[in-house]
Amino acid sequence: MKLLVTGASGFIGSYLTKMLVEKGYSVKTLVRFDSDVTQLKNLDVEIISGDIRDADTLEKIMKGCQQVYHGAAQRTKPKIPKQAYYSINVDGCKNIAETALKTNVERLVYLSTAGVYGTLKQLRINENTVPRPNTYYRTTKWLGEKVLLSYHQQQNLPVVIARLSGVCGAGSLSWLGLVRAITTPKFRLIGTGNNEYHLADIMDIIAGLRLCAEKSNIEGKTYNLAGKEALKVKEIVNLITENLNIYEPTQQLPAFPYHTLNTMTEWFYQTFSKQLPGHHRYDMFISDRSLDISRAVAELDYSPKISPEEAIINLINWYREKGYV
Repeated sequence: MKLLVTGASGFIGSYLTKMLVEKGYSVKTLVRFDSDVTQLKNLDVEIISGDIRDADTLEKIMKGCQQVYHGAAQRTKPKIPKQAYYSINVDGCKNIAETALKTNVERLVYLSTAGVYGTLKQLRINENTVPRPNTYYRTTKWLGEKVLLSYHQQQNLPVVIARLSGVCGAGSLSWLGLVRAITTPKFRLIGTGNNEYHLADIMDIIAGLRLCAEKSNIEGKTYNLAGKEALKVKEIVNLITENLNIYEPTQQLPAFPYHTLNTMTEWFYQTFSKQLPGHHRYDMFISDRSLDISRAVAELDYSPKISPEEAIINLINWYREKGYV
C-alpha cells in the first residue's frame, strides 16, 4: 500500500512517517521547500517539496496513494499574516479534499488539534463539545475540519478527523519555552495549579493516527486522541522540576489578572477577528482541558500505553541530551 504524509518534516509527521515505513508501507512525503528534512533522509521514503495550495502539483503527488495523512499546516508563529493561516489551513484542505476525490484515495486522516475547543474551564471535553477556537491557527484548523466534513457529506470523501492533545517526546520543541521558564528563579505558578491539562506521548498519538486510517466504517467521524489521563498543572510543573533537579516553585501568582486578560483578548478576537500579541499565552494555567477519549477507545481500540509522567520524563531527558536545559 502506498501512503502520502503531508507535513512530514514536522515533529508528529516525522514520527508518523518513520512508523509507517517500519510497518512496511511505501511512503511519499510532502514537505515545504524550506523544510528541514534531516529526520526523513535516513528513511526509505520519497521526499517531495511542494505546496498544498498548488492543486496541479498535489494531484501528481497523490496519484496512486491509497491513504493520506494530512498534517501540513501553518502553526502559530510571530509575524505570520492572518491570510497565511486561511490560505494554508483552509484553502489547503479544500485542495486536499478535491485531489483525494480525483485520485480515489481510500482514507484521508486529518491531523487537527484539541485547540479548536478554545480556552475552557471544562473537564472531560468530548467530540460533541462545541468548538470555540480563539486564535488564527485554531480557527483555521476548525474551518479545515468543516471543509473536509462538507466534502464527506456531499461527495463521500472518506475522511476521519483526529483532534490531538498536547504532545511530548524527543524532538518536540513546543515545551521548551515553559521548561526554560521553570528553571529560572522568577518562575511562579499562576493560580493553584489544580486545573488539568491533557498531554500524550508521541508514540501513543501516532498509534492512534494509524488506527484512524485502518479501522473500517468510521468515515466522517471525529476522535479525540490524548494520553491515558490528564494531570494537574502543578503536577506537570513538579515533574519538570524533579527531573531537572531544581526546587519546586513555592510561590504563586493570583490567577484573576490572567483570567481578566484572557477575557479581554477573547472578546477582542471574537468581536474583531484579530489576534492580539500574547493571546492565549497562559492557557495552560487558566483552563481545564481534560479530553474524553472514550469514543476512540471504543471505536478504534485506541489504548494509550505511556503515562503522562513517563512522557514528560522522556521529554526532559531529550532536552538534557541536546543541551537545551
